[in-house]
Amino acid sequence: MKIALADLPAPFLAEPRVVAQAGSGHWHDFHEVANGLGLPGAPETGALPATLQLLGSLSTGARRKIEAALLARANGVVQPRFLKPIDPLAKILLTEGRVALSRSNDQLPAKMVVGFSKFATALADPGTEIRLPDAQARYDVEATLAVVLGKPASRASAGAAAKSIIGFTLMAEITHRDMFDAEWRTSNSLFAKNCPGLSPLGPAIWIAGTKELDPATEITLSVNGTLRQRFAVADFAHSIANATKAWSRCVLEPGDMVALGAAIAKPRPGAEIDSPIPIAAGDRIEVACAPIGTLTANLVA
Repeated sequence: MKIALADLPAPFLAEPRVVAQAGSGHWHDFHEVANGLGLPGAPETGALPATLQLLGSLSTGARRKIEAALLARANGVVQPRFLKPIDPLAKILLTEGRVALSRSNDQLPAKMVVGFSKFATALADPGTEIRLPDAQARYDVEATLAVVLGKPASRASAGAAAKSIIGFTLMAEITHRDMFDAEWRTSNSLFAKNCPGLSPLGPAIWIAGTKELDPATEITLSVNGTLRQRFAVADFAHSIANATKAWSRCVLEPGDMVALGAAIAKPRPGAEIDSPIPIAAGDRIEVACAPIGTLTANLVA
């Protein structure tokens, strides 16, 4: 099952809705389905964090009931306009290498989990046109897998951190490289990583836990149709559970995300991973992962 934030056709005009899909079927209003099943603890609002918290509280059997109900429904939306699947108050924490996004990746991730934070305002809707804030500046991109929390986690063990995970989505993490180089003199990268609306997120959240995520699952980045990054979950220098455990010291809430990308992907024999990848206006970027889908964006000056 996947869920997403979307603008739906009339009569859903008031606000974005959480929609859900089972298999390759149509998309349906998630809370209509959940309320129709009489699920215990179903929230009164359709806010994304509350939806994720509900899903995190349900048994596998209850989630299968939702999937069956989705498959049985008719008259869904074939292709809604997806929005970035994150609440405005949520945070996303990215795990990076020993030298955070150095142009020449040393492939030696730090022994401890390190990285940076990204605000929801820095994220863009999937499939959108992204306008670069300074057309003359340098930019680069890294493919990342974003781990979505369905339960709170605070100073959690690796096991508890893994149980707090409700799903996965994708992000193309775009950095303003000129700004980064200027900030780096102060050991900071907050501005370079948080240019408004620069990094696309989505297209949907695949509802699954770490046990359902095959370590061989691959994430790829293509620029203008050319494959530029390719790595598997098993390549991460820090496991998803350990990265989530480490970031739980910042207190994670339902809807928060922990991202892992090419910067901490250990190279396979004969297959070095170049990270980050330079990009410019006119480029089309695609981040893909089979169980999640493909995240696309077009860059313009």
